Amino acid sequence: MSVILASGRAGDQIAIPGEYQYRSYHSGWAAQRYWHHAKFVEAERCLARVRGDVILDAGCGSGVLADRLAADPHIRVLGIDANAAAIDFARHQFRRPNLEFRRRFLHELELPHESIDKIAFLEVIEHLHVEQARTVLSAFHRLLRPGGRVVITTPNARSLWPVIEWALDHLRLVPHLADDQHVALYDPGSLIRLGESLGFRLITLRTLNLIAPWLAVLSWRLAEAIHRLEQSRPQFYGSLLLALFEKPFES
Repeated sequence: MSVILASGRAGDQIAIPGEYQYRSYHSGWAAQRYWHHAKFVEAERCLARVRGDVILDAGCGSGVLADRLAADPHIRVLGIDANAAAIDFARHQFRRPNLEFRRRFLHELELPHESIDKIAFLEVIEHLHVEQARTVLSAFHRLLRPGGRVVITTPNARSLWPVIEWALDHLRLVPHLADDQHVALYDPGSLIRLGESLGFRLITLRTLNLIAPWLAVLSWRLAEAIHRLEQSRPQFYGSLLLALFEKPFES
């Protein structure tokens, strides 16, 4: 998944099948499915859809989140991704009158400034070098209307994620991550500083997926209960960071 400019890194170094995110969400192993489930649920809650919203799913992959968002017929959703196979899959898999998918790099989007209400940027920023991420977030700032929101998720450097990524790569459970896909790692402080340096105001930062996904192997219901408990007691050691930023009205 990539939405970066033509210069520098313009995509992952390995080919990712177009249906990869869809398959992971619907038929992956239990921990993998719950990881994505929790991410989507919390991202949707943060985006707080209202009638008339125009939402951009940047780096939409197979289109799973975009379709979930577009289940509300009173909003419009645009999913973009540079992976042609992913966009082809999403267009055939998900068809709604208020949902559109485009194969685009971010600089190729012909969207007016301040034309978007909300942006989802889920597990994409780690695929970009930091300076490229700054370029993308700056573009988001231009696209968002004042008061608009962007929700970002990314693996948490101050968690067990580095160990999890090592295990996933060495056990070959997913397409190779280190360097081939993931080139940047953030902790809560570095993600906040990045967003605020570009003019965003932090609304909330939390972490997800501390224990819950691994319990899904035993019981989905148990995983749900633990997820609710984890979210009721803010902690910063979950394996996935979630940051919600707002474009201030005075910017």
